[in-house]
Amino acid sequence: MNQYHLRDLFIQDMPGLHMHLYQFDRLLEDFEPALYCHLHRRQVTPHLYATQWFLTLFAYRFPLQLVLRIYDLILSEGLEAILKFGIVLMQKNAATLLGMTDMVALTAFLKDRLFDVYIDQAPSAGSILESGFFGSSGASIDKEVYRADQMVHDACAVKITPQLLATYKFEWEEKTRAEKERETELESLKSTNHALQQKVRRLEERVENHDTEHAALATELVKTKVENEELRDQNESLNGQVTELRLVIEKQPEEVEARLKSEMDRLMKRNQEVHGENTRLEDEMSEMEKNLVETKMAFAEVSAIAFFIKRILTFNSSTPTTKLSRENGPTCEKLSIKHPSDQRPYDTTCIAP
Repeated sequence: MNQYHLRDLFIQDMPGLHMHLYQFDRLLEDFEPALYCHLHRRQVTPHLYATQWFLTLFAYRFPLQLVLRIYDLILSEGLEAILKFGIVLMQKNAATLLGMTDMVALTAFLKDRLFDVYIDQAPSAGSILESGFFGSSGASIDKEVYRADQMVHDACAVKITPQLLATYKFEWEEKTRAEKERETELESLKSTNHALQQKVRRLEERVENHDTEHAALATELVKTKVENEELRDQNESLNGQVTELRLVIEKQPEEVEARLKSEMDRLMKRNQEVHGENTRLEDEMSEMEKNLVETKMAFAEVSAIAFFIKRILTFNSSTPTTKLSRENGPTCEKLSIKHPSDQRPYDTTCIAP
């Protein structure tokens, strides 16, 4: 794993795999520029078809008789042998690939049919024997025979210097470092952008609040101006009324004084009339009080007479009556009656029985 640097193909982020894919892409550009441009115009990159070459060392799909010969060269030269085999296969299939324009067809051909170019159409006895030896594990009798030796010779003929690979490795490292720096810068810019967006959002909210306040203040200002205009009109109207009233007051002091004097004379005359009326009413009230006293006295006399008559009647009913002759005349009885209040004696009364 350490000698052939296979570990770098499988660790996190797979740096070894990406480096070899970049080297292969650059070598393809050097050896087959037309094919390189054709594939890139169709967006067919080595990541789509060459990844399994390095991860499985061509063992994921290709014939075992070829894979074992590839392993021999890998064990001899290292993972650089995969680059040679990849370049050879691309060169041998360049004409076929240039004739394809569909991305799906290109990808399928690059994954499954690159080795068809080395099928031996007229295999020799040794090739058949070698094919039977390598394909004895469950393969069919009609299995194709491949020109494995020719493929190895073609791969060895590809001249790839260590200096060229080192240059491409350095380019990949610089590119990776630049991409990481760009990603770091991008993350920083994203964070800064997010912070700025938050700031812009807060500023927009503040601006919106300020706009609302400004609109409210503008409305209030317009309302205040209208009220000021109304108050100014009212003030001018009141000032005009005050001026008119002042002129009226200045022009009519004598008339007001004459009216006041006339009103005072009328009130004094009315006062005298009321005073005379009061005097007359007082006299009438005194006369009525005198009449009331006399009436009360008369009422008392009448009450006394009624009381006296009631006593006489009571007396007559309890005492036998004396018979008198007509010749002697009526019999009179004098009684003395006093007033209930002042005990004044009344005249005697003669009562005929």
